[in-house]
Amino acid sequence: MWLTVMGPLRAWHDDEELDLGPAKRQALLALLLVRSGQPTSLSTIIDVLWGDAPPSSAANVVYRHAAAIRRLLESQFGTRSGAGADRSSATRLVRVSGGYRLDAFPTTLDLLRFRELREAAEETAGPGATTERLRLLSRALGLSRGPTAAGIPPHIAQHPYFVAVDSEYLAAVKDAAALATTLGEQASILDILHPAAAQHPLDEVLQAHLVQSLASTGRQAEALQAYHQVRTRLDEQLGIAPGPELQSVYQEILRRDTPGALHPAAAPPKPPHQHADQRPHPVRPAQLPPDLTVFAGRTAELARLDELFPADLATETDTAPDRAHPRPTVAIGAIVGMAGVGKTTLAVHWAHRVAHRFPDGQLYLNMRGFDPGGAQVTPSEARRTFLTALGVPARDIPPGQDAQLGLYRSTAAGLRLLIVLDNVADSDHVRPLLAGAPGTLVLVTSRDRLSGLVATDGAHPLMLTELNPDEARQALVRRLGTRRTDAEPAAVDEIAAHCARLPLALAIAGAQAALFPDRRLTSIASEFRGRPAALDAFTDTDPNADIRSVFSWSYRKLAPATARMFRLLALHPGPVIAASTAASLAGTALEPTRELLSELVRAHLLTEQAPDLYVLHDLLGAYARELLRTTDPDDRRELSVQRMLDHYVHTALAAATRLAPHRTEAWPLPPLQPGTTVQTPPDHERAADWLDQQLLPVLLQVVDQAATHGLHAHICQLGLALERHLDRLAHWEQQLALQRICLLSAETQGDPSAAAHAHRALGFAHGRLGQHDEARTHLLRALGLFTAADDPRGQAATHRSLAFRANAAGRHDQALDHYDRALPLYRRAGDTVGQGSVFNEIGWTLILKSDHRAALDHCARAIELCNSAGDLSGEAAALDSLGYAHHHLGEYDHALKHYQRALTVYRELKDRYLEADVLVHIGQAHSARGESDLAARSWERALRILDTLRHPDASLVRRQLDEVRAIASRPAPH
Repeated sequence: MWLTVMGPLRAWHDDEELDLGPAKRQALLALLLVRSGQPTSLSTIIDVLWGDAPPSSAANVVYRHAAAIRRLLESQFGTRSGAGADRSSATRLVRVSGGYRLDAFPTTLDLLRFRELREAAEETAGPGATTERLRLLSRALGLSRGPTAAGIPPHIAQHPYFVAVDSEYLAAVKDAAALATTLGEQASILDILHPAAAQHPLDEVLQAHLVQSLASTGRQAEALQAYHQVRTRLDEQLGIAPGPELQSVYQEILRRDTPGALHPAAAPPKPPHQHADQRPHPVRPAQLPPDLTVFAGRTAELARLDELFPADLATETDTAPDRAHPRPTVAIGAIVGMAGVGKTTLAVHWAHRVAHRFPDGQLYLNMRGFDPGGAQVTPSEARRTFLTALGVPARDIPPGQDAQLGLYRSTAAGLRLLIVLDNVADSDHVRPLLAGAPGTLVLVTSRDRLSGLVATDGAHPLMLTELNPDEARQALVRRLGTRRTDAEPAAVDEIAAHCARLPLALAIAGAQAALFPDRRLTSIASEFRGRPAALDAFTDTDPNADIRSVFSWSYRKLAPATARMFRLLALHPGPVIAASTAASLAGTALEPTRELLSELVRAHLLTEQAPDLYVLHDLLGAYARELLRTTDPDDRRELSVQRMLDHYVHTALAAATRLAPHRTEAWPLPPLQPGTTVQTPPDHERAADWLDQQLLPVLLQVVDQAATHGLHAHICQLGLALERHLDRLAHWEQQLALQRICLLSAETQGDPSAAAHAHRALGFAHGRLGQHDEARTHLLRALGLFTAADDPRGQAATHRSLAFRANAAGRHDQALDHYDRALPLYRRAGDTVGQGSVFNEIGWTLILKSDHRAALDHCARAIELCNSAGDLSGEAAALDSLGYAHHHLGEYDHALKHYQRALTVYRELKDRYLEADVLVHIGQAHSARGESDLAARSWERALRILDTLRHPDASLVRRQLDEVRAIASRPAPH
C-alpha cells in the first residue's frame, strides 16, 4: 500500500491505483492523512469539510465515508494478500473517543517518509555532513508532486492543517537551496526550486534563491526575467517593492556584467518567426485538452500520422517548388470515423507527442459539428476564439466575414502552429479556418469523410475503425490491471466484443468493472447478454455488438438520484454545464449535486473539464435523452427546464448588476421556481469572468431553448442582461441576433416596454457596425415606444444612445441637443445616477469641442450627483473627465489629483480596464510636465493591464512608452 498527499491525493496497492471515492470522502482521507497518528474529533472533521454551514446530516455523512475508507485500507490484506499477511506496517483507520485516528508509516505514506528523511538530514553530522544533508533533503523534496492534497475542494485545501504541510515543504526547499549555495551545487536544486517558486510566487526568500541559482548556473537572462516578474507581482498584488534580499541578488547579477545578460533597459527579444512589421504575438497558446493516462493501442495509426507529418515538417521550406504538385501552405490531417471510435482521443494524444515541434503554440476547439441540439460553432466564432488566443484584442476583430478571415490569415501567416479542429461537420466547416505558414499543421476530426477537404485542399485522411482485439484487451488491462484480466481472459474478450471494441464503450465498461474490484469479470460479462439493440448512432458497426447494453449496464449501477441527474443533463443545450446549473435542473442543493456529478465522472458517464464544469459526450447525451423520454413525465421535464432557465436569467442579471450596480433598465424578474440555484458573483472581476465563460457557449443557446418553450419573459431578461457585455466584447453580430429574438418575443407577448429596449439595443449595435440608417431607424422606434409608454428613463437612455452616435460622427452640437433632452427626463424620473451620467457625458462632449473650461462645471456637477447616489463607477468616470479637462488647461496638479482619486475608486471596484485608462491619463500629465520617469512608470502599469486584457489600447500605450524611453536614452548635448 502506498498513499500520497504531497500533491494529488492517490493510493496504490501493488501496481494498481485505487478509486478513492467522491470528493467529500477524499477530503476526509486527506485530512486524516495529514494528521496521521493524531486523533481528529468529529467536530473538527465537520468544521474542515463544511465550514460554518454544515448540513444536518453531516455526522452521518462522515460515518459513511469513514467506513468506506476503513474498507479501502483493510482491502490490502485478506483476499488480496492472504489471511496471514503481516499487519505491522498497515495503514489503518481507528475509531477513538469522539473521532478518528489514521495510523500510517513512512513505508505507506509519502508525508511520513518526507518527515523521516528531513529528520535524518537534520541529525547528520561529521565530515561531509553538508553534502549528505543536501542529498537527504533532495530525496525528501522529490516526494512532492504539488500543493498538499491537490484536487480536493479549494475551500478545504486552504484549511490550516493543509497549509501547515505546504509550509513544511517550503521550509525544506529553502534549507536545501541554502545548502546547495554553500556547496556551489545550485544546478542540482533548480528542478525543485522552479515548481516551489511557482507555488509560492510572493515568497521573496524563495524567489531570491531561484534568481540566484539561475544566475549561478550561467542563466543570467532567465534570472533577470524571474526577478522582474516577482517585482511586478509584488507591486501589483501587494503594492510593495522587492525587499533587501531580492534587491541584493539583483544587484549582484548586474555587477557581474556577464555577456548576454538581459539588462532592464534592453528590449525583449522578438517572438520566434515574427518580423518587425508583424502584429505582436505575446501569447503562446497551449489549448490542447489533457492527454489520457490510460491511452492504449492505435500503434498503426500513430505510426501513420508520424509518417504523414514527419519531424522536419516544422522546418522544411520550398526551395524549389514542384509546379505540378505544389506543397500546400498548411499541412492537413483528417481523422474520420464513426461516433465513439476514439477520434478525439487519438488526435489529442498524438498532438501532445508532437506539440514541441510547433514553437508558436497549439490551438484547439470542439466545433460541435454533430451536436444533437444543432448548435455548431460557426467558423466566425472559431476565428474570433483563435484570434483572441493569438493576442488580438476583441475590439480589433472586424465584424465582416471577409475582413475577419483576412485578419486571421495575416495573424497566423508568420507563425508555426498546431491547430486541432475537433468534431467538424464537413469540409466547409473547416476551410475558413485554414491558416498559417509552411510548417503549420491543422488536425481535423469528423464523422464525415471530408472528401472535399481531401480532394481540393490536400488533406491526408486517416480512417479510424474499432480497435483490434489485442488493443481492445489492452484498453481494459490499462483500466483493470493485469492481475485481474490475466485471471479471466475469456471474460475480457467477451466484454470487449459487447463493446464493439469501441474506445468510448470500453472506457465506460472498464470504469464500471473497476468500481467492483472483487467481482468476477465473467459475472460482469454475463450482464451484457440479452440487452436491447444498439444505439442508432452505431448502426454501421458489427450488428452483434451491443453498445447500448454497455451504457445500460453502467446506468443501472447508478443510485436513483445519480441516474436522475444523468437523465436531466440531456436537457442542457450547451457543451459545458456548471454544477450550479445541474443543481437547478435537478432541484437539489449544490453540495449534494457535486456528489452526484462526481459519481457520474467516476462511472465515465460524464467528464470533468475543470472544477465544477462538466461535459457530456454527445452519444451519452443521446442515450440520456432516450431514457428521459421514457422515464420522466413531460411536466417534470418542463419544470426542470424552467428551473435551469431561471438559474441562467437570475445569475446573468446578478452578474450584469454587479458590473453596473446602478443600472435602471431592468423590469421585474420572472418568479423563481423552488429548487433553483442562483449564483451571485461576489465582485466585478468574477461577474465578468462568469459572463465571459457562459456567453457564447451557453447563454445564446439558452435563449433559443427559452424560445422553444415559449418563455418570452426569460428571453427579454437575458437580452437585457447580456447587452452590455456583448458590446464590451465587440460581439455585435451576436448582439443583433439576440436582440432580434428579444424583439420577436416582446411583440409575441405584447410587451411594448421590452420591445423598446430591444429596439434601443439593436440601434446601438447597428451603429457599432457602421450601419447608420438601421441604427437610426431602431433608435427612433425605441424613442417612440418609450414616449408612448410615458417611460422617461427609457426616453433618456435612447437620447444618450443617439448622442453617442452623433459624437462618433463628429456632430457634437447634435449630441449636446440629445443630452439637453435626456437631462429633464432623468429629473422627472427622479434618477440621480442618470443625471450624473448625462452631466459627465456633456462634459466629455465639451472636451471634444475643446471647450475645456465649460467642461469643468459639468464634470464637477456629475461628481456631486454620483456621490450623492452612491454611484462609485460614475463618480470615478466624472473624476477622470474632470482631470482630463484640467490637463488640457495646463493645470497639471489639479489633473493629477482628480486622476488619483479616480484610480483609487477603479481599483476598489476591480475594474482593470478603466484603471489602465486612468493610468494612461496620469502618464500623459506627467509627460506634459516633463516628468518622463513618472510617465513611463504609469504607462508600464497600464500596459501590463491592457496586455493581460488583450485590449487594442495596448498598442497606443506601447508607442507612447517607446517614445518616452527613446527620448530618455538620447545622449545629453555637450
